[in-house]
Amino acid sequence: MELKPGLSALVTGGASGIGRALSLALAQKGIFVTVVDFSEERGKEVSSLAEKENAKFHPKLEFPTAMFIRCDVSNTRELNATFKKHLETYGGLDICINSAGIGNPVPFHKDQTDGSGSGSWRQTINVNLNAVIDCTRLAIQAMQTAQKPGVIINLGSASGLYPMYNDPIYSASKGGVVLFTRSLAPYKRHGIRINVLCPEFVETELAAKVSSKFIGLMGGYVPMEMVVKGAFELISDESKSGSCLWITKRRGMEYWPTPIEEAKYLVHSTKLRRKSSFTVPLNVQIPESIDKIIVHTLSHNFRSATSIVRRPLRLPVKPDHVLLKIIYAGVNASD
Repeated sequence: MELKPGLSALVTGGASGIGRALSLALAQKGIFVTVVDFSEERGKEVSSLAEKENAKFHPKLEFPTAMFIRCDVSNTRELNATFKKHLETYGGLDICINSAGIGNPVPFHKDQTDGSGSGSWRQTINVNLNAVIDCTRLAIQAMQTAQKPGVIINLGSASGLYPMYNDPIYSASKGGVVLFTRSLAPYKRHGIRINVLCPEFVETELAAKVSSKFIGLMGGYVPMEMVVKGAFELISDESKSGSCLWITKRRGMEYWPTPIEEAKYLVHSTKLRRKSSFTVPLNVQIPESIDKIIVHTLSHNFRSATSIVRRPLRLPVKPDHVLLKIIYAGVNASD
């Protein structure tokens, strides 16, 4: 999809971090942006900045070129109302970026709640995974209703590709986002491409809770510019559907699974074998000679135009040749 003025985008978690950067980057291309977040003060600030960027492309319009909607993405009713408001304002949805996410500072084994759903680790799953599924569902419905192509970008994390020992719930939620998104690749046939972005630590409020020593071991923070570039690549490249873009400070951008990971874990179809009920070993005897049909005359009379000659079998058989043992052969020449 070409990022051009007049498209509309909805960005959850748009008031801070990666969501904020993507909201403003989209506005800088003249794209109408709905900033969705729980923080009203910061959300309105981002929306105002996005409007200023959009004014360069749309000086006079009867509707806002950017707007803020306060929403708890884990609340399905609020989420439905948010999508409805966006569609009423812009008439459709071209790009949906699901960036809202939280961490889990309390070790999950110390959760003292009664299991009713109020534990902090459950809220992490609700925001990071369940809300992403809901947003993706609503975005697909909006795009299918409009019968227009669309792109959905889900924010995963490098911790969704390998373990994060200091926050296993966060890692589990992002791992769910990664496999959920990769499983949606077939929607491309309906004109909807859904991809997932998996950066390592980016300098955000969420990453600030991680020790600087650990950040250093990872090579430092991933530049926000690289994350925006990766998101735009997933939006623009029509071949990407169900794709996972992994971004690290040391290695840059590459798609997951990498060839090395794919070789480790994926079983290719050429390796699959159907279990046979035939248990008797085959006794294959290679003949010393073969019969060849030689055409020596151009004629409508097949018998007089050809002859069968015997030739020694030369091994190995060429790659594009096969050996056939004829058990029975018949020719229907009624035509």
